Amino acid sequence: MAPSQDLQTRPEPWQGTFSNSTTLDDIVACFRLLLGRLPNREEWRGHSARVGEPLDMVVGSYVSSLEFSRRGLGAPGTLGSVGQAQLPSFSIYFEADDAAVGRHVTWEDFDADVIAVFRRFVRPGAHVLDLGANIGYFTMLSASLVGPSGSVMAIEPNPGNARLIEASRRANGFAQVRVVQVAAGREAGLLVLHRSHSNGTTSAAPDDVVSLLAAETVACVRVDGIVPRGRRIGFIKADVEGAEYLALSGCLRIIRRDRPVILTEFSPSLMQGISGISGPGYLAWLTGLGYRLSIVQPDGSLLAAGPAAIMAEHAARGIDHLDLVAEPIPVAMHVQQRLRRLAAKLGRR
Repeated sequence: MAPSQDLQTRPEPWQGTFSNSTTLDDIVACFRLLLGRLPNREEWRGHSARVGEPLDMVVGSYVSSLEFSRRGLGAPGTLGSVGQAQLPSFSIYFEADDAAVGRHVTWEDFDADVIAVFRRFVRPGAHVLDLGANIGYFTMLSASLVGPSGSVMAIEPNPGNARLIEASRRANGFAQVRVVQVAAGREAGLLVLHRSHSNGTTSAAPDDVVSLLAAETVACVRVDGIVPRGRRIGFIKADVEGAEYLALSGCLRIIRRDRPVILTEFSPSLMQGISGISGPGYLAWLTGLGYRLSIVQPDGSLLAAGPAAIMAEHAARGIDHLDLVAEPIPVAMHVQQRLRRLAAKLGRR
């Protein structure tokens, strides 16, 4: 087939000059490639008026439109192949190509050590916070343990994960589960989400406007402010990829009032850059709140350990994180410890 007259007369594409200023041809191309149609007469005046605007801003408006989303061409947040697994206590939706979590939820030994912690501390009627719920495995496990008289609040900023959690909640008939699509933090605001399959991290919004406009932003809230009044929290799971200190800082009112058991992932290499606190600093913060710490062992048992021993164990295992359990000590004992520390400080002066 002979080349069309249009191709014959056009210059080679690599011989042209690039401009970040939008042209009429760019706008027509957005309709053709992104919306899958030509513009109609009524809308053309408004769209063509964008000639001369920065190209990335114009293209971004088409990519983020409802019309483009409905085409299902892989816009950010689009789920891939979704499966449903029936487990002993619940069913769960997952992405089959999710290398982080989805591929593993049907394995018999999937996080067996952490599951043992949940079964040890979460009782019928309890109220649970799942900070960093991912696709909702531990949300569903908690819901099966607390039953209809308890509650589980799943905090998850990734929109794809949140949809999977909500689908699983409906499939199980877990009316006691509430899904909140936000990031848990120290203060309300706006964060940027960086995805890696179902896992991900959040960071402060960049100062550079171009980078900000290209980012995927999520709301950040203090969990203290969204838990219903009068609901006493008995168990908190915090697994937020190095942001555990920030997430739990937003739960301080709950922690001080309710004294819940806390299951926290401990990744000292991540914490400094994401939470702005060192590993030893995070451990000291937890003990300063009146908690004793234990390392979750591979068989699910707990090994009591102080901050120095925890840091040594983390180094010895050579892995990216440990799972820790923080259990509240009696208030009277906590007061005595604080008084002894104060006396020691005064004695050194």
